[in-house]
Amino acid sequence: MLGARTWIAVVGAGLAFATQFASFARAEVSYERDVWPLLKTHCAGCHGEAKQLAGGLDLRLRRRIVAGGDTGPAIVPGDSQHSLLIQHVRSGEMPPKDELRLGDDEVAMLAAWVDAGAPTLRDEPRQDPRPGEIWITDVERSYWAYRPIARPPLPTVGKSDNAIDAFVLNRLQSNGLDFSQQADRRTLIRRATFDLLGLPPTPAEVEAFANDPSPLAYSRLIDRLLESPHYGERWGRHWLDAVGYADSEGYNDKDVIREDAWRYRDYVVRSLNQDKPWDRFIVEQLAGDELAGVTHDNAEQAANADPQTLEWLTATGFLRMAPDGTGSGPDDAALARNQAVTETLKVVSTALLGSSLACAECHHHRFDPIPQEDFYRLRAVFAPAMNVDKWREPKSRRMAILSEDDRRQAADVETRAKQLDEQHNRMKQETLELVLERVLESIPEERRDFARQAFATPKDKRSEQQRLFCEEEFPMLGLLRTGTLHLFLARYQDGDELKKPYEDVLAEAAALRADKPAPVYVRVATEVRGTIPETRLLHRGDHTAPLGDPLPPGGLSVLNSFHDQPLPANNPKLRSSGRRLAYARQLTDGRHPLVARVLVNRFWQHHFGVGLVATAGEFGRQGELPSHPELLDWLAADFMESGWRLKRLHRLIMTSRCYRQDSRRREEAEAVDAENRLLWRMPVRRLEAEAVRDAMLSVAGELRPQLFGPPAPVAVTDGGLVAVAGAATDGAASAGADLRRSLYIQVRRSQPVAMLEVFDSPQLEPNCHRRVVSTVAPQSLELLNGEFVLARARAVAMRLSAECPDGDNKVTRLWQLAYGRNADVSERAAARDFIQRQTEDLREQEPQPELAAWASLAQVLLGSNEFLYID
Repeated sequence: MLGARTWIAVVGAGLAFATQFASFARAEVSYERDVWPLLKTHCAGCHGEAKQLAGGLDLRLRRRIVAGGDTGPAIVPGDSQHSLLIQHVRSGEMPPKDELRLGDDEVAMLAAWVDAGAPTLRDEPRQDPRPGEIWITDVERSYWAYRPIARPPLPTVGKSDNAIDAFVLNRLQSNGLDFSQQADRRTLIRRATFDLLGLPPTPAEVEAFANDPSPLAYSRLIDRLLESPHYGERWGRHWLDAVGYADSEGYNDKDVIREDAWRYRDYVVRSLNQDKPWDRFIVEQLAGDELAGVTHDNAEQAANADPQTLEWLTATGFLRMAPDGTGSGPDDAALARNQAVTETLKVVSTALLGSSLACAECHHHRFDPIPQEDFYRLRAVFAPAMNVDKWREPKSRRMAILSEDDRRQAADVETRAKQLDEQHNRMKQETLELVLERVLESIPEERRDFARQAFATPKDKRSEQQRLFCEEEFPMLGLLRTGTLHLFLARYQDGDELKKPYEDVLAEAAALRADKPAPVYVRVATEVRGTIPETRLLHRGDHTAPLGDPLPPGGLSVLNSFHDQPLPANNPKLRSSGRRLAYARQLTDGRHPLVARVLVNRFWQHHFGVGLVATAGEFGRQGELPSHPELLDWLAADFMESGWRLKRLHRLIMTSRCYRQDSRRREEAEAVDAENRLLWRMPVRRLEAEAVRDAMLSVAGELRPQLFGPPAPVAVTDGGLVAVAGAATDGAASAGADLRRSLYIQVRRSQPVAMLEVFDSPQLEPNCHRRVVSTVAPQSLELLNGEFVLARARAVAMRLSAECPDGDNKVTRLWQLAYGRNADVSERAAARDFIQRQTEDLREQEPQPELAAWASLAQVLLGSNEFLYID
């Protein structure tokens, strides 16, 4: 009962959750609410959810427990001491596996239930469940994440018009707390700019905002940031974590490069910059091909003819981001195919449903009401696009795209090249005839007419006399043909005069084709028209052991009541099956209880460092309960009712008093809520790996603002570390270095960039729901000795020398660039003293000791907490 333990611990800390979760703390124990979740996790795998009931005992209903199994009644209501079930779990005899055994508190709860008469919350159904059938109780269906999303009423507290403040302040005041004071403007612009752009504000932007007297200054700041093209880069990176974006296939050591994955990345950035509604965004990614009405046979032609179709097909790259080893020569090709499908389902379920379905591939879910059949019904949704019986490897799942102008140019080039091909063939034939005459000179004159006739006769139609003449009497005649012409020309003194004309024509055709516009390739998911594979449950997930009848496509059965119609097996109105399109529309129709909750929770996480549900990819019982359940539901309802627009949600969150709070600690608040789950202050957050790197490039004046395009390749340095090729040399970026944002660095699953990895870049397994935030020694070593950091520090020093004439101005500029504020008196004095001493110390070692001293000071700031953390 992990959820119960978590709840009790939180109550003990003084945090009272909403009414819908209060049952976990009650003394009264019931079968549906408390006992069945425990038995499901630890015991039902053998006693109810397996086809064969172990010992004849079924634990899925109270009356079946009382009836017992082969050894008699399992419990005696009102008497735990004489109940076999309690005796077995208390002794540790059952469950037999160590990892399933009950803890002391769980045994005590089970005994308390028996002693209380084994109560249920309501009358049990008359019909017993079948062996192996998963039993979903009404209590499980009413779990908070499976309840309909409804907009709860706003608490009547405070004077704010912002709903977020109303819910948060209501919780704070019920615990004797209040918001912290508002952060100052310099803190707010740095916080907001990093949140929305992932970059530091420029000194000019900081000064303009800090000195703007208008009460609308902050709202205008948010609007300006949301209109920046770099917004899509920042928030696109967040979504790419959830998707598991990578520029390589993973799976095995070959880790084959995906040369076309970046077009999906660019689609994501563009969609977020456009503020594309997320319901549309999801449908495009799950079923863009079906939305466009195309299948594998006509997708490429349609995409070349229509930009909208191309965009929708590019969106389906979402389904092509999971590891896929089928094109890398796996030892077991069938296993690799099935694993590619499984990894894709993991991405879909965690990114959109906040539910880890992976264990349901092999057995019924231990903690949540998810039968094994649900996994394979969901697999059936995607089976027509990922047909393991007629698999298409990665290179067969991409489209060649040319613009209309490029297509015209390519057609014109090919027409001219074919004319040259024809000229080349004519010239070569003429040369062949010249060589033939020379070969005939070696044949007696009276036999030359016969020789010409035999040579002109196709080899497979020659008479026996002709064959013997060409192959045995005069084999040179039999050897002569256009393919061997070069061998004969080498025999003749004038062979190179004879050969050069037609070779020049061939080279001209090749050069012409070399200039022909090359297509770009897009990684897509499509279906083969008329091919709909059957999907069966696999015994313990073994692809060689299918069981039972084919399963229809479907979502989670615990949510069936939210939708009136089952998913179509094959929609006759579409070229494709229509399964994914129907499923995507179910997810985004406004009734699904998980999708909007999962999305707004993830958005909240990226603003506050942790979601209202801390386990962003796990909304089931293994995850944490929401800290503010009513707020989560209000935000989810409002998000859908307001058109699924993320930028509107940003404005709502970032204009709240909750977001604009100061981040300083308060002793009296920490005594009540040390982890700040009630949000009495703004959490301090460390920059993510990409933001650390991008901020250093920005401060150094080296960041290149170009959006989109192929990724910057990575390479192994002489020191054995993976780095962006050319990004750091002895002191600055090489002339050809790609210093775009970190978003555009090639993501190799087997070769993560060292500088990003040390600062906790996403761990793609196969995707990432929330990044680890660690504090480890390699980070300090990177900041002290890393080539990239040293190169940026020197670039900062060079920038200061170019922009500032004297030392005091350099100090001011350095603090403004790095921290967004001016240095105070003590910092100025310390900086001047440091530069003076460091210059002297480096005079014997550096050709430019003062520049090196400023680089050392810049490195100190780039490695400081004030630079690396956001207040």
